[in-house]
Amino acid sequence: MPDKDGSCRESLQKLISDYELELHTPPCIPGAATWSARASLKTDISAVLPYLNAQLEGADYDHDTGILIWKDQYHSFAFRSREIKAAPALDREEARDLIDRAVALVNEAWRGRERIEPCYEKRTLPNLMEIYRLLPRTNCGKCGCVSCMGFAAKLREEDKELSCCPVLEQPDYRTNRKRLVELLEPSRPDL
Repeated sequence: MPDKDGSCRESLQKLISDYELELHTPPCIPGAATWSARASLKTDISAVLPYLNAQLEGADYDHDTGILIWKDQYHSFAFRSREIKAAPALDREEARDLIDRAVALVNEAWRGRERIEPCYEKRTLPNLMEIYRLLPRTNCGKCGCVSCMGFAAKLREEDKELSCCPVLEQPDYRTNRKRLVELLEPSRPDL
């Protein structure tokens, strides 16, 4: 029976209403300056993952394994049936905030699932070496990366645009640039 303030109705719209939170520094880096967070969920969120996949740009979803990985500009999130992980965070408070943000994303997708077309497709990333071979391989750093391999990785993860490499704009690299656009285009219509 709903309360006068409608709290029962609100709880029906939330897929995640409670979780256990663990905060820690990376075990492989003692004294690290960053934190990561893990929320153990009391509710199975598998049903919402295809909706999140449809909502989160650049998400990497594997329906068979029930894992969705998503990166925003600075943080990485992993959603599994009964857990959410987020990192890096500068402190414990930011780590908590990242999990709260992830929980809000899940609950928002759950509430809006009738309006969202679920996406079960796995995003396929282009081969890193294939991207690298098409770059100038001068390691000039003009793109803001230390090396062309670093730039290839950033292109693959959608953290950089082809236009960041001025060498690719030269006539000698026109064919390579065209092939790079074709290679990256399925996941990057903005190129």
